Amino acid sequence: MFELKIFENIFFWAVINFLILYLIYKKFFFQRVTQFMEKRSQMIQEQLDFAAKSKEEAIKLKEEYENILAEAHAKANEIVESATLEAQRQAAEIIENAKLEANRILEDALRQFEIEKKKQINELKNQFVSIALLAASRVIEKNLNTEENKKMVENIFDEAGVA
Repeated sequence: MFELKIFENIFFWAVINFLILYLIYKKFFFQRVTQFMEKRSQMIQEQLDFAAKSKEEAIKLKEEYENILAEAHAKANEIVESATLEAQRQAAEIIENAKLEANRILEDALRQFEIEKKKQINELKNQFVSIALLAASRVIEKNLNTEENKKMVENIFDEAGVA
C-alpha cells in the first residue's frame, strides 16, 4: 500500500527542514529571545528588589511614626497631668485665700461688734449716770423722806424709759 521509500524521503526532508529552520532560528532569533528573556527577568528581579526595599522603608517609616505618635501621646498625657496638678494647686490656693479672707472679715466683724458693744455700754452708763444725777439732784432739792425718795426715783426711771 504505502511505499516506504516515499515515507523515508519525506521523513528525511522533514528532518533536514527542521535542522535548517533550527539553525536559522538559532542564528537570528534564539539569541534575541534569550537576551529579551534575560532582560525581562532582570527587570522583574529589579522591580521585586525595589518593592522589597520600599516595603522595608515603609515598615521603618511606620515604626518611626508609631514611635513619634506614642511620644506625642505620652507628652500630651504629661501635659494634661501637669495641668491637672496645677489646677488643683491653684484651687487649693484659692480656697486657702478665701478661708483667710473669711477669717479676716469675721475678725473685723467681731472687732466692730466689740466696739459697738462698748459704745452701747458706755451710752447706757452715761444714761444711768445722768438719770442717777437727775434723781439725786431732785432728791436733794426736795429733801423728802425715804418713801417719797423711792417714789421719785421710780418716776424718774419711768420717765427715762427704764423698767
